Amino acid sequence: VTRQANKKLRRERIFNIAKRLIAAKGLEDFTISELAYEAGVTTPTIHNLFGKKSDIIKELVSNLIEKMQGIALNPPIDPIENAKFFIDNVVAVFEQEGDFYRAAFMSAERVRLFDPRVPDGIFQRAQQLAAPRKEWYESGLFLGNIEPSTMMKRVHNSYRLGRIDWVSGYIDLNQLRHQVLEGMFLVYASDASPELHARLIEEINGLISL
Repeated sequence: VTRQANKKLRRERIFNIAKRLIAAKGLEDFTISELAYEAGVTTPTIHNLFGKKSDIIKELVSNLIEKMQGIALNPPIDPIENAKFFIDNVVAVFEQEGDFYRAAFMSAERVRLFDPRVPDGIFQRAQQLAAPRKEWYESGLFLGNIEPSTMMKRVHNSYRLGRIDWVSGYIDLNQLRHQVLEGMFLVYASDASPELHARLIEEINGLISL
């Protein structure tokens, strides 16, 4: 047990060093040999623990999705508060390690980690976070005129496009929050009950006026 625990701790330490190097240098200039040097281990040890450079990027992005999945376990039931809860937590994570996540997402796009054609891939896992809740239909908040799978895809696209704009440096995190919420609320409004629709329009107008 102690040996396994030590291996896990060593892996976590090297993982954090990889995050720091990628944030500082970007993926293109990040090398396994430099990671080994900074971590004080051999290159074969890095390969044994993580695999190739692309495997490290995949794990780093998967780690973020797991964080989001953990946050999503107890979200608010109300769709509007749920959307705010989601994006506020995403922004909080990005604020902590913005340079790293920018570099990681840019690299992940280049190596096609977000390819939607890959079954059970990172794209599919991330998309599931945007799935509308069953309770919203059962309570009549959503009318069910639009397939839940379509709603999920459109909500996820709102987040993904905002994230790409932020990664590219076109918007800051506050603008990311506004852009994603506008997109999510517009999608929700397309299938919302009259009462929820009115609330969503009020929220959208409030975001536009900021």
